[in-house]
Amino acid sequence: MIEQGALQTVYILFAFAVQIILIADFAARVWKSALELRWGWLIYTLVGVAGLLLGVLLVVSRQPAYLAAGPLLLAIWAAVGYTVDVWRPVNWRSPPRWRIFIPYVGLYVTALLVMWVSMWFIGLAYWIAFGAMYAVHTGLNIYSHFKTRETGTV
Repeated sequence: MIEQGALQTVYILFAFAVQIILIADFAARVWKSALELRWGWLIYTLVGVAGLLLGVLLVVSRQPAYLAAGPLLLAIWAAVGYTVDVWRPVNWRSPPRWRIFIPYVGLYVTALLVMWVSMWFIGLAYWIAFGAMYAVHTGLNIYSHFKTRETGTV
């Protein structure tokens, strides 16, 4: 059985790696949209596979549910995103197709908020850093939507 401290370290590394990936992805969407379109599938794959493996490991190791929930929800979000954006592309963002939009955004936001709240129980510094990174990637995400409206790109 893996030690609780080691599992917590892996969880923290995963959570911050996800934030770094999201910041890079949304920054690419803003400044290098062709790059984001070409490699966006990799975000779903990395986050989905790693989230699933970590979530299952945390469940099997009998860790608190609040630790396993975030990675597992991100894995489900990544599966939905991969399906509608890569495997069988659907234009669901503009105009919004609510049957896809609501689960997609709901899973995404819930997973990240669960991970942010869990950081509170691990340490205040992690909670603050995760929240700051969440604010950065959310700001980039919002900005990218305004930028694509201005340029007419998707």
